[in-house]
Amino acid sequence: MADAKSIPDEPMPLDMDNRDPNNLNEHVRVLFEDAFGEPEGTHSIEGVWGMSFKTYRGVKNCCYMVLSILCGCPLAFCWAMQFACIQCCHIWCVGPCIRMWNMNLACMKMFWASCIHCMCDPCYEAFGLCFSFIRVQMKNG
Repeated sequence: MADAKSIPDEPMPLDMDNRDPNNLNEHVRVLFEDAFGEPEGTHSIEGVWGMSFKTYRGVKNCCYMVLSILCGCPLAFCWAMQFACIQCCHIWCVGPCIRMWNMNLACMKMFWASCIHCMCDPCYEAFGLCFSFIRVQMKNG
């Protein structure tokens, strides 16, 4: 029987306030101040600046709402299908293939290591014996 902690009874509730807890889309956040800025000495009248802010925020939010209503669910469906297919492929094809590959490579590793030891160890031992008779002496001046 599976551990109760490994299989949740209920899906995690959605956090309706923090909808990007992993900061996946921080790179597309564009506030008014990120797009517009009047440098010192060049200012429009306050009414224009205030209405520009309200217009930008309103149009951006309204357009996003309309696009998310029209595209959100269909795109979520398409992405869910893509991730489901990728998960299925990894679980049933890639994972077992990697496991089999690693098993075969382990055999090849042992075979190759044996060959290298058989061919190289005698040479290394011979060189070691030859160089073991070299004596280095340091003389002062």
